Amino acid sequence: MIAHPSYPRSRWRGALPPAVIYDRHWARWAIGADSLTARLRAASSAFRVQLLGQSRSMPLRDEWRCLGMVGLAETLVREVLLVCDDVPVVYAHTVVHPRSVALDWPFLKALGTQPLGHSLFADPRVERGDFEFALLDARHPLARRAHRAMGDAPVTRTERLPARRSVFRRGASAMLVTEVFLPALAGFSPPR
Repeated sequence: MIAHPSYPRSRWRGALPPAVIYDRHWARWAIGADSLTARLRAASSAFRVQLLGQSRSMPLRDEWRCLGMVGLAETLVREVLLVCDDVPVVYAHTVVHPRSVALDWPFLKALGTQPLGHSLFADPRVERGDFEFALLDARHPLARRAHRAMGDAPVTRTERLPARRSVFRRGASAMLVTEVFLPALAGFSPPR
């Protein structure tokens, strides 16, 4: 059996957590039918994707079931920062079964610093599932990876980052995309 590092389970839910609802700024970024990439581009003078890594690794303990996998197995994981005006504003984490890459997501291997959202929203065969939302505890692996990628000092245990995730489907394949909203996003006006 594969051991996972201990971290508090984040309660992913189909509705925005109350703390995000009360902060309408985050709620307006978290909800939207179009791509987050397009909205970030519109809110900034310069937008870019910083590739942190793309490699095979084990999914987090709450991810593999989202892909419809019957058991824990190695996946392809892509991690990026979405950067507006030279400021990282979103940490994005994508998980897909390696066999699915060859079948339905072949562009993923050569994506590099191109935004994933553009490829997904340009393909009429891709369907997006419902959003799930969470406030990630500072000990959650995705919150820790986001802070490490930004070179931040350790965060307090009480700090929680708003996050959303959804499953994209194309053919028989599924791809889980999680986006963690970073504090610097507060400096950018969300779409109306």
